[in-house]
Amino acid sequence: MMNKTLMATALLSALASTAVHADTTSEEVAALQQQVDSLSSLIANISKDTIHVSGFASGAFGIANNDAGYAGYTTDGSYHEDSLFGVQATFKPSKSLEATIQLVAKGSLDWTPKVTAAYLGYTFDNDIKLRAGKLRLPLFMLSDYLDLGYAQPWARSPEEVYGRVPISSFTGVDASYEIELEDSYINLQAFTGSETMSDESSAGGVGTVEDMVGLVSTWNDDYWTVRASYTIATVKDVEFPIVGIDANNGKPITALPNIESESGSYASFGVRYENENWLVMGEATQTRVDGYFSDSNAGYVTVGYHLNQVMPYVSVARLETVDNEERESLNQAAQSLTYQRNAYSVGTRWDIQPGLAMKFDVTYANNFGDTNGGLDPKSTEDSTTVFTIKVDATF
Repeated sequence: MMNKTLMATALLSALASTAVHADTTSEEVAALQQQVDSLSSLIANISKDTIHVSGFASGAFGIANNDAGYAGYTTDGSYHEDSLFGVQATFKPSKSLEATIQLVAKGSLDWTPKVTAAYLGYTFDNDIKLRAGKLRLPLFMLSDYLDLGYAQPWARSPEEVYGRVPISSFTGVDASYEIELEDSYINLQAFTGSETMSDESSAGGVGTVEDMVGLVSTWNDDYWTVRASYTIATVKDVEFPIVGIDANNGKPITALPNIESESGSYASFGVRYENENWLVMGEATQTRVDGYFSDSNAGYVTVGYHLNQVMPYVSVARLETVDNEERESLNQAAQSLTYQRNAYSVGTRWDIQPGLAMKFDVTYANNFGDTNGGLDPKSTEDSTTVFTIKVDATF
C-alpha cells in the first residue's frame, strides 16, 4: 500500500514539474519570438531608411564606316565600347552622415570593376556639406552621371567635350553650399585633391595630376541650369610607352616626350533649358597645359523635342587645338596632339518604361584639316561615320 502511495506521489510531482517546465518554455519561446520580431523590424527599418543600393547598366553596339577610331569604333563593330554595369550603395545612419561607394565595370576595360566613387559625407547645421574620399571630378554639367547613360539624352555624350579629359575622379575633399532664392537656387562647390593617370586614360601615359583646386557655381530653376567651373592642377611624372631603342645611344624612345611637371587649367561653361517639349543644352570648354601637351577649345549644342516617350535630337560639336606651333619641332607622335574636327549627330531616345530607355545615334565627324582629327594617329581618313544602338537602364 505504501509503495502505491509513493508511486502516485512521484507521478503527481513529475506531472506538476512538467507543467511548470512547459509554462516556462512557452514563456521563453514567446520572449524569443518577440525579440526576433523586434530584430526583424529593426533590420527592415535599417534596410529601408539607412541603406540604399541601386544599379545601372548600358548595353550598346556600334560600328563605323572606316577605321578612324571615333569613340573607339571601327568597321569591325563592337559591343564593348559603350557597355557597362555599375552599382552604388549608400549607408546613411543619420540625417547628417552618409557613406557612399560606386563600382563600375566597363566592356572597354575587359569588365574589370573599378571604384569610381568612395567617400564619407557630412552635412553641418549651417547646411555646408563636406565630403572626403574618391569623388567625381566636377568638370562638366553631367559629371555626376558620366557612366549613368539613362540620365543622359544621347546614346553617347559628345566626345569632343567629354572624351578629352584623362581622369574622371579624384581623391580629396570637396565642400558645397546651396543658396535658396525666391524661385531658384545657387549651388557653390569647392574641391581639392589629386589622382593617378593610368595608361587607360585618354592621355595615353602613366602619371599623376596633383595640386588640383577647383570651383563650381550652378544656378537652377524649374527649367534652366547655368553652370560654370574653373580648375587648376599640376601634371607630374608622366611616362609614355616605349616604342623603340635609339641606335645611336641605346636609350629608349617613347611615344611622346615624358613630362616631369607642367601646370594646367580647365574652364567650362554650360547652359541647359528643358520644358515639357524642348531640350536645349550646350557646353564650352577650354583646356590649357604648359609645354607641348595640347591646349584646346571644345564645345557642343544639342536640341531635342519630346514626343511623348520619344525624343529625337540633333547635336553639333567642335574640337580644335590652339597651340600647334608648340609641337612643330617635335617628333611625329607629338604632331598627333595637333587636331581639329567637327561632329554632327542625329539620334532618338525612346523611354520604354521608367528606368529603361533605348537610343539610336548616327554621328558624322569631318573637317580634320591636315590632322588625324584627334583619332587614331595611324589613320589617314578625313571623315568618319559611327552608327550606335544602345539600351540604358537603372534599377
